Amino acid sequence: MNNFDFIIIGAGCSGLSLLYEMNKSNILKNKTCAVFDKRKQFSKDKIWSYWNVFEHSFSDCLLDQWDKVIVKGNEEIILDCKDFAYQSVDSEKFYNKILKNISDNKNIKLFLDHSVDEIREENDQIIIKSKNELFKANLVFDSSLKINNSKDSKIYQHFYGCEVNFKENINLSKYPTLMDFNCDQGNWTHFFYTLPLSDKKIFIETTWISDQQNSTIDEYMSEINEYIQKNLNYKKEYTFGYNEMGSIPMFHFQQKTEYKKIIKIGAAAKSYKKKHWLHLFKYSKIHKRISSKTNQKSNY
Repeated sequence: MNNFDFIIIGAGCSGLSLLYEMNKSNILKNKTCAVFDKRKQFSKDKIWSYWNVFEHSFSDCLLDQWDKVIVKGNEEIILDCKDFAYQSVDSEKFYNKILKNISDNKNIKLFLDHSVDEIREENDQIIIKSKNELFKANLVFDSSLKINNSKDSKIYQHFYGCEVNFKENINLSKYPTLMDFNCDQGNWTHFFYTLPLSDKKIFIETTWISDQQNSTIDEYMSEINEYIQKNLNYKKEYTFGYNEMGSIPMFHFQQKTEYKKIIKIGAAAKSYKKKHWLHLFKYSKIHKRISSKTNQKSNY
């Protein structure tokens, strides 16, 4: 059996920022940690955006920042946020920073392409099963989000976003548009979110709040193409870059664990805002506290 002091389930923003803070605090100098994730490799797959209301460890991973944001409906509203800049972090820079930070620590083991199939407690330790192997830990941090299927009415915020590269000049706003409601609403709530990346590049996300957990990629892409042609009034050639897709539950869900040595983190601990520009770097502040508390405990 593989034995570790700590196990982190999920190598996303929450799990990796916790790992970073633990390593930075020298908790893992003499203790071991395993990280499990279903992904096969790290590549650009997210843009995390938030209002910078406190300092965090990843300011060197910024894609950009702005002192104004826009909301569009029947009229256009420009909101001043110079006191709390609206910032976007590039996931690729974030991953690279953390991988570099942990690269020399032999006490950290990444298990990519490993989903967690089973978790149980045994003799005051946590046992997890992955790919028919058993792993034991004294403490587990779990960011995996499990939603029980039921017949109860549930509302989701589901979205699909992608980079758009324009072949010719286009008159893009220099500020992010948090919500543009000038689109088909269906019977629910629908808006577009945009981030200006350069004179000829923009990130566009179509977002629905509805009882569907997601739409098809073809449906999302049709909406984005229509937005480019109608709302941005661009009818010339353009190409798509990286894309991301997600679904956020907008209802109370049970993520309790019967085991005292499993700590829920991230979305599993409901540490997010029900918006697609998630306040994710709140995690950094939380994880500094977790690291501090963990470092104070010597007997696991």
